[in-house]
Amino acid sequence: MKSHLARVAAALLLLPGVGCGKKAQAPEEMPPTPSTRTPWVKARSSEGVPLVEAPAQVLPSPEGLAAVAPPYRARILRVLVRPGSRVRRGDRLVEVVMPEVSTAAGAYAAASTRVDAYGRRKAQLDALKGEGLVRLTDVLEAETKLAEAHADQQSAAAALRTAQVDPAEAQDIVAGKVPVVLRSPIDGVVTAVNAAVGDTRDPSSEPVVRVAGEGDSRVEARFARSFEPHNAAFAMHASNGATYPLRFVARAPVMDARDGTFSFWFLPEAGVRLPSGLTGRVVVTLQGIPDASVVPARAVALADGKAHVVVRREGRSEKVPVAVIGSSGAEALVMGLEPGVEVAADAALAEGPAADGEKDGPK
Repeated sequence: MKSHLARVAAALLLLPGVGCGKKAQAPEEMPPTPSTRTPWVKARSSEGVPLVEAPAQVLPSPEGLAAVAPPYRARILRVLVRPGSRVRRGDRLVEVVMPEVSTAAGAYAAASTRVDAYGRRKAQLDALKGEGLVRLTDVLEAETKLAEAHADQQSAAAALRTAQVDPAEAQDIVAGKVPVVLRSPIDGVVTAVNAAVGDTRDPSSEPVVRVAGEGDSRVEARFARSFEPHNAAFAMHASNGATYPLRFVARAPVMDARDGTFSFWFLPEAGVRLPSGLTGRVVVTLQGIPDASVVPARAVALADGKAHVVVRREGRSEKVPVAVIGSSGAEALVMGLEPGVEVAADAALAEGPAADGEKDGPK
C-alpha cells in the first residue's frame, strides 16, 4: 500500500503545474538561425571592379591628317614624294601648272610695279604741294591710282595664298624661275600618292597626296546605356595588348537611333598619343564607393520587382534592399550594401521552405 502511494505521488509531480507550488514554464523559443543549406560569403569591396565595358576606337586627329589637292585646276609636272616619305610642314610635294596661279602671279607683279610708280609720284607731289607748286586735283588723282594699285595687288596676293604660294615668289613664277608647288600642311609621313606626271586635277578630285601625322588622340566608346561617370575610372584595353588610362571628356546627350547606343569620349593621359584607328574596349571601374559591393549573382533575389540580398548579423538573417548596377553573370555589383557583410550565396536557398524550417529552431 505504501509503495502504491509513492508511485501516485511521483506521477503527480510529472503533471504540468504540479510540484514545488510553481507553474511549469514552456520551452524557450530558439532565436532564428541562418540557413545551413547555402554558403555564406562576405561582400567584397567594389574598388577597381569592372562596371561596364564597350567597344572603342581612336578617332583621327584633325591636326594629324592632311589631304593635299590643288585649289584650282592643275596639271601635274612632277611628283616629289612617295608613300613612306617623311615630310615637314611646308615641304614640297608636287610641282604643278595652274593657270589661275600664273595669272594671279602676273597680276601681282603688275600691281606691284604700279604701286611703286604711283608711290614715287605721290611723294613728289606731296613735296611740291608744300611749296604751292601743284594742284590739289593732281595729288588726289595720284592717291586714287595708288589705292587702286594696292587693291589689285591685294586681290592677286589672296589668290596666290589660296594656292599656298608666297606673293614674294610672283616675279619668279612669271619669269619661269620657280614652279608652282603643292606643299605639306603638317609634319608627318606620306601615306598615299595618287598622281602621275601629266594628270589633270580639279579641286573636287581625289587628293593628290595624303599625309598622316601626330595629333591629340581622342577615344570614342559606344555604350549600350548611358550612365553617370562619377566615382569611376576608365581605361582602354587596346587590340595591341596595351592598356591606356583615360580621362572622361563628354558623352552624347541622346541615343544613336542607328544602334541604340550612347557615345562617350575620352582623352589619354597627358603626353600619350594613340595611333589613329587603334581599336579595343573601354572598361569602366568603380573607385571607393562606401555602400557599393560585389556579391554572387545568385545572392540577389527579386520580390515585388525590387532586389534584395539576405545578410547574416549576430546569428540572425534579414533581407536588405539593394540596387543592382552591374552584373558579369557570376557576380553582381550592388549599391546599398557595405563590404564585409555576410550574405547568403544563394538567396533562394536562404529564403526557401527548407530554410524556413531551420530558422524556426527546435520545438
